[in-house]
Amino acid sequence: MGYDFDAIIIGSGAGGGTIAHTLAKAGKRVLLVERGPRFSDVEAFQDEQRMLINKEAFDDRQIQVNGRSAQLHIAGILGGGTSLYGGVLMRPSPYDFHPGKFYDQWLPRHLWDWPIAYDDMAPYFDQAEALFNVAGDKPHKMLNIGTPSNGYPATVPPLEPINQQLEKGIKAAGLTPFHLAFGINFDTCLRCSKCPGFYCPNESRASTVMRTIDQATLNYNLKVQTLTEAEYLVTNTSQKVTAIRLHCRKTGKVEELTAKIYILSAGALGSPVILMKSGLTGRSGQLGRNYMYHCGALVAGLFKQSTGGADKFIKQLGFTDLYLGSKEFPHKLGLAQTVPIPGLLSLQENFPVPIPQPIAEFLLKRMLVITGIVEDLPQEENRIEVGKDGKIRLFHKFHSYDVFRSRYYMTKLKQVFRSAGAVLCFGAMGHKDDIHTSHQVGTTRF
Repeated sequence: MGYDFDAIIIGSGAGGGTIAHTLAKAGKRVLLVERGPRFSDVEAFQDEQRMLINKEAFDDRQIQVNGRSAQLHIAGILGGGTSLYGGVLMRPSPYDFHPGKFYDQWLPRHLWDWPIAYDDMAPYFDQAEALFNVAGDKPHKMLNIGTPSNGYPATVPPLEPINQQLEKGIKAAGLTPFHLAFGINFDTCLRCSKCPGFYCPNESRASTVMRTIDQATLNYNLKVQTLTEAEYLVTNTSQKVTAIRLHCRKTGKVEELTAKIYILSAGALGSPVILMKSGLTGRSGQLGRNYMYHCGALVAGLFKQSTGGADKFIKQLGFTDLYLGSKEFPHKLGLAQTVPIPGLLSLQENFPVPIPQPIAEFLLKRMLVITGIVEDLPQEENRIEVGKDGKIRLFHKFHSYDVFRSRYYMTKLKQVFRSAGAVLCFGAMGHKDDIHTSHQVGTTRF
């Protein structure tokens, strides 16, 4: 039987875009299908109104989230999340492959250990870091997580003055700060204040578009179809996939294409939806369930002096001392990292009370923000569904244990900022936010 391609890949983000490059480089004929466009409107790249408020580069589908219609913070362009992420590329902890060590009270026994271990994945982490030219700190500073045995391929720049002050504060709190590992070319980076949610104006931030897709299209046999929706997988009576039905969102053209292998990499929202529409729901009843996207805490500190965060790249520091918990708090947490200052419009839109522009500008100039990530527990009732009307429905509520750990992290991060000289700290936990779902996982368990 003749095939149209050796491989057809749905989704062009960190998974799909990378495997497309690998297969094409190996001599395979590859088709990469992306629902969104190639984002090329240079006037929008750094425009806060268009990127963060209007969400022009995000997935344009309206999702029913816990009963209300919303547009999620999920990338909807070529490159997927790698075209809009904050650039941090950290390895997981070897302990992440053994969740039963930390969650045995809440997980069934068969989920206590992954079928693979960190050491099985380490060579592939090496390859990914080389492919995305990751810049990082000295590995010995990064406690409790995986690090490259021979160091990172590239080096990170010096800390900004405010982060030198924060570094001292983190150490004063008894913790071990390090420079975050980034998929950013700091030789060309503009060091601007806009990174997550924005499109990099000179492609210094490593995306699959720049590092894999364009390279494979130019040098190997990779074909890319943007603005193309994978409607469903065509199957025979044995439920073996025989083709994929594609719909061009620009021209309306519908076609069925065949391949030796089909790779579904459309994210925790898109992948289960395609499988459901294909009638491939598995036997476990778990497809679409166990939706997760991290809980955690976000803390802002106000300083007497300007932090530089309103106009410079100050997302530099992190620490992982509490990744596995501590004697004081023996519960698994996660990475703590500084994040960019929100823009003026975002601050005014999300502030608890209305604030005039002059006050918002004053706050932005003296603000520093840090977040602590807490992985949430898988729960069957947190799920993706496709209604009879074809609309996607998302149901999610964080477990009380997620909220408990996030509350502790918020308190701890406030202590860190006070040690660094913040005159005022205020924070929020992620359990009330069901729109910022960019770390989504967990829905294609068969």
